[in-house]
Amino acid sequence: MNIMLRNILTMIVSAVSITFSAGILAETTTQYYHPKGKMPYKCTVHWRIFIYSAILALTGLFCTSQLDAEIYKWVDEKSVIHYSNSFPADSENAIIVSREYEHDEAADQERVKADQKTINTLTEEIKTEEQQARVEKEKKLEEEQKKLTETKQNQPTLSASECFSPSYSIQQGRGVNEAIIPRDLMEGEYRDLQGLFQSLEGNWEGNALVLVCEGTQDKVRKVVDNYSVKSEGMMYSTGQFVLKTTLHSQEKKGTHHENLHLYLDPKKLTSEPNISVADIELISVSSDELAYVEKRQNRSGSGALLMRETVTTIKKTGEASFSLKRILYFNGRLTTISTWHLDNK
Repeated sequence: MNIMLRNILTMIVSAVSITFSAGILAETTTQYYHPKGKMPYKCTVHWRIFIYSAILALTGLFCTSQLDAEIYKWVDEKSVIHYSNSFPADSENAIIVSREYEHDEAADQERVKADQKTINTLTEEIKTEEQQARVEKEKKLEEEQKKLTETKQNQPTLSASECFSPSYSIQQGRGVNEAIIPRDLMEGEYRDLQGLFQSLEGNWEGNALVLVCEGTQDKVRKVVDNYSVKSEGMMYSTGQFVLKTTLHSQEKKGTHHENLHLYLDPKKLTSEPNISVADIELISVSSDELAYVEKRQNRSGSGALLMRETVTTIKKTGEASFSLKRILYFNGRLTTISTWHLDNK
């Protein structure tokens, strides 16, 4: 076989081998540094080794064949052009198109060592980056777990006697299906609510506890869910206050959204815009707290009408913190308590 062709094939095999080895190295490094056999940090950073090795191999491919021997070119009597790495015996018009250079084995060894050193450096950088990413993730998980543990430790208890307890309306001596009793804002309450809503503007983070009563009054079962909460409060010049909230459950691996809308004018507070009569019943109003009742009719899956009554309390608990509590009743009986604790961010 022609020497030049043999050298080219040798370099192709070397290029493929080095490139494939680099890919395996990067993948093996990833698997070794990820806990429990999982690959959460499989990053494109590993391709640095792959690309670098490929460049080295291809450089050798295009350079070595030219340095291996002199290449001759000549034209025969039939005007056919020929190339060879040996001088043709039957032609006198051969010219050298590539000269032979002496192979420097020591220089090659030094280059190989330098290349390997670069690959080793890249590998160490990848190991360090993965280690840092793993430490940061573990730290974040520990912080989330700590916050969840603190929430559970501080959570209020819900006794069997509280589950299915009578609604606010019943406690006031009214029937389940009786309408709320709306009223106009008294002197000073409009300014108090303006100040309260304005203080709730901005971004908030915290946690929420939701307690759900299931079963019957004779046999109560409580379900407790914990959420991390992110809210954004906005007060508009029209008097509308909006609290947009995202709740995420680490235990359930789920997220849902809740939005609170209130509309304030000098005479009344409502949950719907552009209505002449208030659709909520105020319980208490101050510059630090608002408590009110809403009633809505819902239809169950079987078609039966259910009276849904909600008592909402918004309370400032500090200069940069507040709580929101919602108690939900169906047909006059308590079914759910939701309590949020938020800090300004």
